[in-house]
Amino acid sequence: MKVYFIGAGPGDPELLTLKAQRLIAACPVCLYAGSLVPPEVVAGAPEGARVLDTAPMTLDATHAEILAARDRGEDVA
Repeated sequence: MKVYFIGAGPGDPELLTLKAQRLIAACPVCLYAGSLVPPEVVAGAPEGARVLDTAPMTLDATHAEILAARDRGEDVA
């Protein structure tokens, strides 16, 4: 299980690196800060992926999502 921190640059999905696109497409859990990053950035997440906007979440809730993914053996982008 790995957690990948992906820089979204200026927030334009077309400016993501190829590696960023590949990681988002491969991770069953994608967390993004909706206050800074548009949802289009994680639109390439796999079908059925758990995609969550962390902006309204507490830090504890965000950590809980990461730990739950760890317990399931899932990578997080």
